[in-house]
Amino acid sequence: MATTAADDDARARLARPPVVPLDIGRFTSNPLFGEPGIYPDGAPMAPADGAAPDEDAARDALEAAGLLDAARAYDRPELVARAPDPGPRAGLAALTGTLAATVLEAFVAGRLPVTSIRFGTPTGPGRVVGPPGDDAGGVRVVNERYRAEHPALFAASLTHDLLWSGASAGQYEECLLHALGAMVHVQLLARAPSLASLGTELARRQNSLAITLLNSRHPGSADVALIAPDGAGTIPGGAPAMQTADFWSVPFVSGPPAATDAPPALEPVLHAVLDTGASIPAPLEWSPALGELLSTRLGRAWLSHTEQLTAARALGLVA
Repeated sequence: MATTAADDDARARLARPPVVPLDIGRFTSNPLFGEPGIYPDGAPMAPADGAAPDEDAARDALEAAGLLDAARAYDRPELVARAPDPGPRAGLAALTGTLAATVLEAFVAGRLPVTSIRFGTPTGPGRVVGPPGDDAGGVRVVNERYRAEHPALFAASLTHDLLWSGASAGQYEECLLHALGAMVHVQLLARAPSLASLGTELARRQNSLAITLLNSRHPGSADVALIAPDGAGTIPGGAPAMQTADFWSVPFVSGPPAATDAPPALEPVLHAVLDTGASIPAPLEWSPALGELLSTRLGRAWLSHTEQLTAARALGLVA
């Protein structure tokens, strides 16, 4: 595929070694729900203050960020029926045009175990999105703690939860779902760079996954590789205890890892992000083989080098 001069320039800039971000205040700092921040010297974090958005405010937030396709999707009747609260619905609408667009379509068509999403209190207080209790059935909630956050900041976590198998998910599933969520956040930053500098707790949580993803790469490469043991480090200048060589090394859950079944809804997502001609494994599992596939055959249709550079600049990873 032919590349433009702008794309070649972006690739060269992105291939440079990771550096300390220009503003560590865009990432997590103080411990939160038992987890330390990646840049402890940053200012303390706090969620956005205020009430949950009403219908107009949620739509306006998408439009103001430049996410016009999402704003148009926000009023779809089938989406309103499954996500009546404006904030979570706007977060779902923000998946329009991302690698998780097919997951959104499966949700509104009733093809997922998750049948409705609203604001509430998840069983795990640190979750952005999760079940409200053991007998939640298909109900999922966006954490009330984040009711006043920009709705597009929910998109990464909604991607994770719509594909999530539940509390029994192991390391491979959690790593790959966090990676896909981070990829969605990076796509949104490429289209709406202002999301990176909101300074709120949720913005900083999602940005922290994004920096870890974008810095997960082999030396001299601009391309994300989830498995890159020779990487220079995902959070340069950050907390040593949180430093990993690559995204695959981040310990999202404890216990021995094991391959587990992945849902059918994952397959079209993989087609959206892999190189043309890459074979989807069957049976489809959360496994090291899938991690390797996403490391060696990750394509560029989902994110060009120029789009990646826009997102990296928004995060302060390049000047």
